[in-house]
Amino acid sequence: MHNRRFASESGAVTAKANTISSKRGADRPRPKHILAFLSFATPGAFAAETLPDWAPQPPPRIMEDRLRAEVLLLGAELDTKLRVDQSLDQPGTLIDAERDLGLERTEWLPMVELTLLPGERHLVRLSGLGVRRSAQATLTRQIDFDDQAYFAGERVDSEINLTMFGLAYGYRFLVRERAELTGTFGVQITEVEANAVVRSRVVRDADSAAAPLPFLGMEGRYDFTPRWSVEARLQYLSADIEQVDGEIFDARLAVTWRMNPYLVFGLGYRTFAAEVDSRDEDTTGLVDLDLSGALAFVRASL
Repeated sequence: MHNRRFASESGAVTAKANTISSKRGADRPRPKHILAFLSFATPGAFAAETLPDWAPQPPPRIMEDRLRAEVLLLGAELDTKLRVDQSLDQPGTLIDAERDLGLERTEWLPMVELTLLPGERHLVRLSGLGVRRSAQATLTRQIDFDDQAYFAGERVDSEINLTMFGLAYGYRFLVRERAELTGTFGVQITEVEANAVVRSRVVRDADSAAAPLPFLGMEGRYDFTPRWSVEARLQYLSADIEQVDGEIFDARLAVTWRMNPYLVFGLGYRTFAAEVDSRDEDTTGLVDLDLSGALAFVRASL
């Protein structure tokens, strides 16, 4: 009798314990809920390939931003040739600005780029570059500049300013986590201001001109690791538009290090060449600019 009572009480205790355990199990979060919470709270903590289909996916390694701002510094070596004609029948002297006028061949050039990304595959880029140089030199030969003649032995104060603005549209036809490839087209506007002064004869002549140059291009990026990447860009076109014969070539190669999804540092090399030959009666002449050198930049994603 006592044994039966003990067995009955033991069974009741066991049943009660099982009931409590089942209640605790019901209250306890399921493992998949814990995993889903952790993957949401700590993005990137779990690799995408290890997550089940129902779990939230971590953000991409490269931030899909809507605006990129890039500040660049180019240690450029310049080669500038300039000719300002009095008329189509009276061409001026082709001037080597560095050799004839004493302008510096090397300059540190700041540049700015803004890239808008309105969609997954589209981009719009605005860029700007300015070169301001002045010098004094004694001429070793006669130079005909517009309607003025500058004679050998005269001391000339000269100033040449080049300003370039670029607008480009791009379509990213290859978009992968580790790589992308983009085709571009756009226009590069080159403006030249030249001024020459001979103080001994109170001779002064200034001239300016601007020409738009269209271009086609290709650019791409490949990620070696989540932080290290290589980028390449090429733009080129030769065209004759409304009495202006122009050619543009722009190439850039860089290695970048990604500090975080929003900030990138890069080192590379850039070469740029633009030649504009105008046969317009109001702005007859030629500008031939070559610049190339090491490039450093920082890019912020907003």
